[in-house]
Amino acid sequence: MKQFFLLMLVFSSISAFATQYPATSATRGDDAAVNGNYVEMKDGSLTFSVSVTSRGMYELVVRYRQTYGDKKEQNLVVNGSNAGKLVFPQTSAWADLKSVVSLNQGSNTVAITKDWGWVDIQYIEINPHENTPFNLDKSLVNPSANEAAKKIFAFMQENFQKKVISGVMTEAVLSGNNAVTLNNQEEISFIRQSSSNKTPALVGFDFMHATGKEMENAGTTGNWFKNYTSATVSLAKELYQRGGIPAYSWHWRDPLKNEKGFYSPSADADNSDKTNFDLTTACTNLNCTAWNTSSMPYQKMVEDIDIVADYLKELQDAGVAVLWRPIHEASGGWFWWGYKGAAAYKLLYKLIFDRLTTHHGLNNLIWVWDSQGGGDPDWYPGNNYVDIIGRDFYYYPAVKNHASLIGEFEALKNAFGTTKMIALTENGSVPYPENLIDDGAGWSYFMPWYREWTNSPTHNVASDWDKIMNHEYVITLEDMPGWNNYEIPITPIHPSTPQTSQRINLATLDFSTAKVYDMRGNRVSVNSFENLKGLPAGVYIVKTPAGRTLYTSK
Repeated sequence: MKQFFLLMLVFSSISAFATQYPATSATRGDDAAVNGNYVEMKDGSLTFSVSVTSRGMYELVVRYRQTYGDKKEQNLVVNGSNAGKLVFPQTSAWADLKSVVSLNQGSNTVAITKDWGWVDIQYIEINPHENTPFNLDKSLVNPSANEAAKKIFAFMQENFQKKVISGVMTEAVLSGNNAVTLNNQEEISFIRQSSSNKTPALVGFDFMHATGKEMENAGTTGNWFKNYTSATVSLAKELYQRGGIPAYSWHWRDPLKNEKGFYSPSADADNSDKTNFDLTTACTNLNCTAWNTSSMPYQKMVEDIDIVADYLKELQDAGVAVLWRPIHEASGGWFWWGYKGAAAYKLLYKLIFDRLTTHHGLNNLIWVWDSQGGGDPDWYPGNNYVDIIGRDFYYYPAVKNHASLIGEFEALKNAFGTTKMIALTENGSVPYPENLIDDGAGWSYFMPWYREWTNSPTHNVASDWDKIMNHEYVITLEDMPGWNNYEIPITPIHPSTPQTSQRINLATLDFSTAKVYDMRGNRVSVNSFENLKGLPAGVYIVKTPAGRTLYTSK
């Protein structure tokens, strides 16, 4: 039996109420200590008992003060299950941090547990959640973007908040004597074997081995590092030709080639994977307000960018567009490109953007930038440089949890607005589709990391992939239209009215008085629920005489 998913938009104001729960009345764990009317949570946890009259999504407001330095992450646990993270930016006074939680009717527990610790909590507040609709930028940030890039972008916008695009990251693209094909990739092979040969529609690749000390010292054209990068290009071409979406990141090794690594000195990583490369040495001053273009560090960085540009140019010449997510996770500080702060990082991001688009004329790139939980707006390059905003999320400590991560999704909306699509650009456990639907977490795509993040009892097992890849809400490679067949919609439809979400039974709807439209606005003849079930797969709009607008996906 086909499943139907329904979003009912109720165009009316929500009666406001707010319930506060003081931190001093919460259950404290370990070393969380009361100080007057707030709790110093340098360690330990706070567990609040909250009650609501009906099951649904609620806004969580945390009244906090964080004067202890850079942003501090804590775990959010709802009814015993990890529901994501709360990222507390540094403040000089009391401030509000907002998230979204799914609560049951009656009693619930909401806990803030230590990840970093070192934050003062005064109270939490539970409010009705009013969903802020997206008003997406319809054009790519590169005004010269080519047709291939426009098609991928349009397809993603057309499906945003209606379905989720399946993805996975690859690692050992050169695997023994096996031919370099998508189906031979370890992660893809496991997913296909687990899900009746369903293939992820989006596949991640890395330019990690395109530059660096080992590449420079190897010397020969047949060297493993060059072969690795060439293999990713071959796989990206195959994926695009099959109708999929290639996604590239870049773990950029030391541009000076003094060390082979890309992690910063403070990172929790092996010393052999670290570098002391100092981004500010390429600038005219320590604040990195401008480049010193005659400096060796600057020139070496440009050389590396140009090497990567050649591979991207090969893809462009082959008609292939890609999602491009360079120098990611910057605000975490564990990579050299984020180690010297936001100003230096943004200058570098814009250098990459300008060098690739203006100097090299690369128009096949869709620019993806990722946040570390919304607590890093100072690191955002700006709307003119970013097409998609992402979140790299891993549970810490590692735990198998297929929740929707709605709090993470809403945190990005709150921090960066509603003009950009939001994606789960890296993850461990893949959110179950029914959780995404129930909570309204409209991630554009998911992409679990390679190896154990794709296949292990801690993150995802075969039965998970079978459940995920065979769900109607999930777009697999087999569902893709083919880029030669795909036409960019003339008028994308985006809701523009405040809305609340609710599920209802379409079988009880009176179709004799309701009107059904496809997503291009064309009236569809439907006079019964059985007629609706017979329509081709897609998203449809149902308008009722009561003035309600219903979106249904089948």
